[in-house]
Amino acid sequence: MRKIGIALVALFTLLLLGGTVGYTMEGTVDDVPTPNVQGLVFFADDPLPGNAASLVLNADTTITWDRDDIFLVISDDGKKKQCDDIANGGSLSGFDTTSKTCTYADEGYVAKGDNGADGVDWRVESGEFYAGIGTKEGVLPAGTELNLMYSIDLTLSAAGYLFLMLGEAAGLMLMRQK
Repeated sequence: MRKIGIALVALFTLLLLGGTVGYTMEGTVDDVPTPNVQGLVFFADDPLPGNAASLVLNADTTITWDRDDIFLVISDDGKKKQCDDIANGGSLSGFDTTSKTCTYADEGYVAKGDNGADGVDWRVESGEFYAGIGTKEGVLPAGTELNLMYSIDLTLSAAGYLFLMLGEAAGLMLMRQK
């Protein structure tokens, strides 16, 4: 039992150190088509990858882009459906140019940013979330394509630390047994 306890303590200690330091993934998405309708948000058809391990891992994402005439938002499924309905002329159509619904000024987004250099910061959660882009009000589009850069920092959550410390405690208890 002592050897098993030592192995558990060593394993959980390494996982704690690794979770504290974290792991960063980076990538790009090139040539994203941009809308030429000023102000209104258009969403991707497919949801963003979720964080299935959100209980034990934090996934902090930063998204930047290469144009200053575009804004980017992250929203849940309900807001996406509302905006898609407005954009497609559905029951909520008749987009009012004085309305803030589904524009950058809408407060219903999970995260948003209008400066490509600063980008959008978002802690990925479990569930379905969608990325949307729009052209800023009063600005003529500077092109038809957008390049996105992203960085995802994975670290342990508070619950992750708790679980690993409980595992270490179990290992210590096994080490004491004869």
